[in-house]
Amino acid sequence: MAIRYLINADGRPFDTEELKVLRQSLERLDDTKRAEYRNANAAAIAQLIGSNDLIVSGPGTGKSHLFLERIDAWYTNDNDAEVIVTTFVRKLVADLQGDIQQDTKLSTEQKKKITVSTLHRLARSVLEENGGTQEWPFERYIRIIGQSWKTVVWADALALSSVQEDAEYTWSAFEEQLHTAIPKTTGEWKTIHYSYNTLCKFYNAAGFADLITRARDALQENATLIEPSYYIVDEYQDFNEAENQFISRLTQNAKELLIVGDDEQVLYEKLKSGNAALIRGRYKDEKIVNAMLPFCGRCSYHITKAADAFISQSADANRIEKLYLPIKSRDDKPKVQVVACATPSAAIDYLSKFVKDHKLEIEARMKELAEGTKKDAFLLILSPSRGATFLGKDNVGELEKLIAPFRGEGHGFDSDYYRLLAYYSVAKNPNGNFAFRKVMFYENLSPERSVELIEKALANGVHLCDLDDEEIVDINKKCLQVKAILDELSDISKSLNLLSKILGELNKEALLLDLENRPIKEHEIATLEEEADDAAEVSELQAGSMSAVEFLTIVGSKGLSADNVIILGFDNVNMSYTTQNAFYVAVTRAREGLHLLTALQARGASAAHGFLERLPDDNTDFKSYKKTGGVLSDLGSKQGFKDYLGKLVYARNRR
Repeated sequence: MAIRYLINADGRPFDTEELKVLRQSLERLDDTKRAEYRNANAAAIAQLIGSNDLIVSGPGTGKSHLFLERIDAWYTNDNDAEVIVTTFVRKLVADLQGDIQQDTKLSTEQKKKITVSTLHRLARSVLEENGGTQEWPFERYIRIIGQSWKTVVWADALALSSVQEDAEYTWSAFEEQLHTAIPKTTGEWKTIHYSYNTLCKFYNAAGFADLITRARDALQENATLIEPSYYIVDEYQDFNEAENQFISRLTQNAKELLIVGDDEQVLYEKLKSGNAALIRGRYKDEKIVNAMLPFCGRCSYHITKAADAFISQSADANRIEKLYLPIKSRDDKPKVQVVACATPSAAIDYLSKFVKDHKLEIEARMKELAEGTKKDAFLLILSPSRGATFLGKDNVGELEKLIAPFRGEGHGFDSDYYRLLAYYSVAKNPNGNFAFRKVMFYENLSPERSVELIEKALANGVHLCDLDDEEIVDINKKCLQVKAILDELSDISKSLNLLSKILGELNKEALLLDLENRPIKEHEIATLEEEADDAAEVSELQAGSMSAVEFLTIVGSKGLSADNVIILGFDNVNMSYTTQNAFYVAVTRAREGLHLLTALQARGASAAHGFLERLPDDNTDFKSYKKTGGVLSDLGSKQGFKDYLGKLVYARNRR
């Protein structure tokens, strides 16, 4: 009897008992039959023309391939279709853009009608097309208030409001109002909102959160912005209420809407109030066809089985039940490695040994990435916090030195590069108030004096560059000097010496590399500013471009994959703030090898994290690693692993 495809055309959720039966049937299939079913199921979903669909897609289950199949189906049915694909993850955008260009089923003209964009860039394009909103208009080329400038702009807004920042009036509290679409009007909030919007208009700049709310409002007031296109919305589980309202308005006249997500991969609850209830609500909406991709083609057998067993033990009664199965009935890849280290330095030594043992493979991946024949890293090193500082300064320094030779280009520029870009931007376009405000910061103008000048410019209806105050005159002069030096740039070292005389101390070593890689030139200034805004988005969501070896946060690994993943801080202290969803996402980045390192004494760590109990023994090896001699020993079982850690802690406490 044929196994039915995972499609509920009547919109009902998948029944628990039926999923249990389907799981048993799919697990009995051999490797060939599994692949055949995966492909046929995806093809059937792709051909669901004429409906709005929600696809529940676990990690590595082939959603990118499904997107291409659905786009091909749309163009088969509608030769003039306009298609818009949006997601949070820039790497997914880049990969899908590349896949579309290689799709032989699509004509050149059809490819031109497909827009693949991050959600924030999509919102920004809507806002620019509308010129902002009626209440708060913007000019063209809206700039982005990135992570590093939030505190400066917020301080400006509070000063304009004559409000002191305290526990209530913080940037994070303001952003939460934007994310949840519930603005506060009590106390000083109404005045602060007005001051912030006044500054954004003056700077012609917006933050990521208010880009969404402004674009939502632009759609509300201008119906011509709402195109009757075909839409694919990815990573829907991480949408917050404001983003949901924006996309709902944008797609209200959609010819078809395909939404893809997985409520157990929610990562941005804290970062931007991501709300799993939104995707769960759509899953229960009978007007939407429900479908599911069950087979993971990314991770090895043991990694997939371990991840499925882990997340299936979730205590969340509202979770969307799903099938998550390995595409192979068995393979020769290693089990998940859970490794006990007595100290943080032993964990770094384990990493060092791994890198040395795989040096040739890493170098080969570097070449493949440079040639464009591969898209993913060979090794992801993941930490529950930025920089893995819990390992200690010296150990983090050793880690950075270890992976530095394998980093490629494209990791963004040094902060001094963006500093030079701000000066150059002012010289090229003095009316750019946001770039001018950045230069005021670099020139060490006090916040109080900066706000005085901003208030003066606002009161007189002029740009900052038009003021005749001494500081402004000096800034205009310096910016022109910087531009003149960068325009010459025949000898970068000599130019940097001249620039340091004007601007003070610079990171010349980093700037030398940056300017060789990307000179700041007049004809490219608009492109460079766009790239700076892109870098701000990368920083916002903690995800960047790929090298053969990457050192990232667990949250920053969203949308990525690698042959091997090593997760640091798998202990009762340093992973205590990591959600089960974030851990699930992290382990499913690994294709072939997954290593979880517990390093005792790392900021007081004394045991493995509680997630250990949810890892299945059948798919896990438990080891200890000793720095002396680089000895890796088998501990036999989960209990043996815990006993070993307990003995180390006991022995240390006896000293």
